[in-house]
Amino acid sequence: MGVRRWWGHTTEGLPGPFWIVLAGTLVNRLGQFVETFLALYLAGPRHLDTSTVGVVVAAFGLGSFVSQPIGGYLADQIGRRLTLALGMVGTAAAFLLLAAVRDLVLIGIAAALSGLAIDLYRPAVQAIVADLVEPRNRPRAFAMLYWAINIGVAVSGVAGGYLAERSFWLLFVLDAATCLVFAALILRFVPETHRRVSGGDGQGYGPALHDGLLLGLTGALFLGAVVYMQSLITLPLAVRADGYGPDGFGIVYAVNPITVILLQPLVVWAIDRLPAVPLLVGSALIMGFGFWLTVFANTLVAFGLTIVVWTLGEIGFNAVGPALVANIAPADLRGRYNGVMGVSFGASAFVAPLAGTWVFENLGENTLWTMCFLLQGLSAAAILALRPMIRTRQVALEATESAGV
Repeated sequence: MGVRRWWGHTTEGLPGPFWIVLAGTLVNRLGQFVETFLALYLAGPRHLDTSTVGVVVAAFGLGSFVSQPIGGYLADQIGRRLTLALGMVGTAAAFLLLAAVRDLVLIGIAAALSGLAIDLYRPAVQAIVADLVEPRNRPRAFAMLYWAINIGVAVSGVAGGYLAERSFWLLFVLDAATCLVFAALILRFVPETHRRVSGGDGQGYGPALHDGLLLGLTGALFLGAVVYMQSLITLPLAVRADGYGPDGFGIVYAVNPITVILLQPLVVWAIDRLPAVPLLVGSALIMGFGFWLTVFANTLVAFGLTIVVWTLGEIGFNAVGPALVANIAPADLRGRYNGVMGVSFGASAFVAPLAGTWVFENLGENTLWTMCFLLQGLSAAAILALRPMIRTRQVALEATESAGV
C-alpha cells in the first residue's frame, strides 16, 4: 500500500505524453554507447595514437558545444517534436557514418557531425516537459527524467563493454537504432506542445541574451557544472595517485549511477516539499561538500562514500536547475532559454579540464577539492541573490499564462 501511495504521488500531475518522453529517453540512454566508448574505438579498431584521439574527441566536443543553442532555436521555430526527431535521426546517421569511414579527415568530420547532432534534442525535451507539466510539478518531472537517464547510463556502460569486446560495429548500430526508436515514439505519441505567442517574431537569441536573470542563473549553473566535471577529469587522477588502476576507478564511479537510482525516490519526496531555490542552494552546497571530502579519501571505500554525498547534491542540482530555467522562460522562448543553459554545460566541458588539471598538478589535489567547495558556495550565493528576481518573474509569467496572453 505504501508503494502504491508513493507511486501515485510521484505520478501526480505528470500527463501521458510526459511518460512517452521519459520512456523514449530511457530507451535512448540504454543504447548510449558511441559517446562513452568513442576514445576506445578510435584507439582500438582505428589505431589512432593518443594525441590524435584527443583531437577527434575535441571535434566531437566542439560539435556538441554548438548543438544545444541550435537545438533551442529550432525548438522555438519549427517545433519541439520535429527538432527532437531531426536530432535523433541526424545522430543515427552521423554515428553510422562515423563507423563506416576510415580516412582520418573523414573520421574527424563525422565526429564533429555526431557532436553537432547529439544534443540538438536536449532543449526540445526540456521545453516539452515545461510545456506539458505545471510549474509546481516540473522539478519532480525533471527528477524522474534524470532518474531514467541514470538507469540507462548504468546499463549501457556494462552492456557497451560487453558488446565492444565482440564488435564495435554493434555499438554504433544499436545506438543509432535507439535514436530512431526515440524519434518514432515522439512523432507517434507526443503532440506538438509549442504554441506561438501573439507578437512573437522569433528574434533569434536576442531576448534570451538580454535577460539578466537567465544569464545570472546560467552562470551559477556553469560553476556547478565545472565542479561536477571534476568527477570525470581529476577524480580519476586522484584515485590513480592513491595507487589504484582504471578498474578501481570504474568500481568507485559505479557508485554514482547506483546512488541516483536508489535514492531518487527520497529526492523526489524532498523536491515536492521544499521550495525550489533553497533546494537548489542546498544541492549546490552538498555537492561542493562531497567533493571537498575527497581531501580525506585514500581508499576505494572512502572515495565511494564521498561520491554518495556529492551525488545527493547532483540529483537536486540537475532536477531543480532545468525546472527553474523553465519557470522563468516565456512560453515561446523556452527552447532558446534551454539552449542558453545548455551552453553553460558545454562551456564547462572546455574550462573544467584545463582548470582542474592545472590546479591538480600545480597546487595539489587538496587545493582542488577545497576550490570545488568554494565554487559551489559561490554558485549557491549567486542563486540566493537571484531569488527575488526569480519569484517576481514566476508570478508575472503565471499571471500572463492565466490571462491567456
